[in-house]
Amino acid sequence: MKTYWYLAIGLVSGAVVAAAIWSWSRPTATADTYQPRLEADPPPPSPPDWAVRDFNAFLERLRARAGQRESLLLHRDHLERAEAAFKGTAGVPADVQLQMHEPFFAVDPEAIYALYADLPTLERGLALFQQNCAGCHGSFGRGNGAATREWFVGNYPRNFWYGKYKSRSTPYARMPVDGDLFRTLTRGMYGSSMPSFRNLSEDDRWSLVQFLKTLANFDDEYENKVANRFDPEEDRSKQPPPAIGQEPPASLESVTRGRIVFIEQACVSCHQGNKPKPVGLGRWEGNFNWYDEMQRPVAHSRDLTSGVFRSGAASSDIYRIITYGPNIGPMPSYQNIPEADRWALVHYVRSTYKSDYPQAPASADAQAKTPRPPPP
Repeated sequence: MKTYWYLAIGLVSGAVVAAAIWSWSRPTATADTYQPRLEADPPPPSPPDWAVRDFNAFLERLRARAGQRESLLLHRDHLERAEAAFKGTAGVPADVQLQMHEPFFAVDPEAIYALYADLPTLERGLALFQQNCAGCHGSFGRGNGAATREWFVGNYPRNFWYGKYKSRSTPYARMPVDGDLFRTLTRGMYGSSMPSFRNLSEDDRWSLVQFLKTLANFDDEYENKVANRFDPEEDRSKQPPPAIGQEPPASLESVTRGRIVFIEQACVSCHQGNKPKPVGLGRWEGNFNWYDEMQRPVAHSRDLTSGVFRSGAASSDIYRIITYGPNIGPMPSYQNIPEADRWALVHYVRSTYKSDYPQAPASADAQAKTPRPPPP
């Protein structure tokens, strides 16, 4: 008989204790830890060969199980418990459509872990995850750790099984590259409960990156296999991440143009409404429906005037979010508008919280065309 339920109880209990000890012992966060006003965005290092080699070995083993899909799934009582755990997770609405989510929670975490029992990078990543991350993200990375109910509504921890990440250098709906995950672990998510993990060695952070990738699995019933979203063979585009071009100088003209684009692209619908300046609107104010990957409602849009951006406040960070979209919620990708307009949007957003930036004149609003309808 499988030990899924008993192992889950033991892991959760251990994760709670580890999280409590870690919270008590970790150093107080400083401006250097979070870098909320990061002006430069140095490129992250490339992953070491040993880390990539172990993850590729895991993928090979997962692919070898194609046609043995049932052996990687939960069944009967175990599946019912996973379903109950999903529905009982903080913030998940009672009427959630389970059919949309079962391909993710039906995958057996123990069966996945067993695929890399002798791969040191992934074993190390699992141990680090249980010690540092499970208290919020859950023992199996499903966004339902013991601390989840203490989070503010709309600020829930990520469920890694869906493979959806906001902070990326890749186009909308694409998976982040290893460097994106490394950047997030190193810098933390400013404005949330996730701290920087720069206290871990660089090797440990790379081990965590590779482990997180092993969680992004789903039951592909059509192809009769369990697939990993970071598997290059699952990426149909085969295109490398686009490079970010050189930022033009911020000027009164670029900030003014950014304000006009901000209106014409309907950014005001979610970030300003009838308010005199961009602020974090409530759902009832902003005319938007915003849910995370688990259909948990997000209460507010980002308050642009605070200068607090979870993916970083450097110009390149804001450019990435505007260009590629956050993958979660109603904000679309704006990669189809001219690059000059995207940089103008960056300059306008930064002008809302930087007093040393030029400020768009009130006449800019009259120059804007009627906003396009907000996304459904």
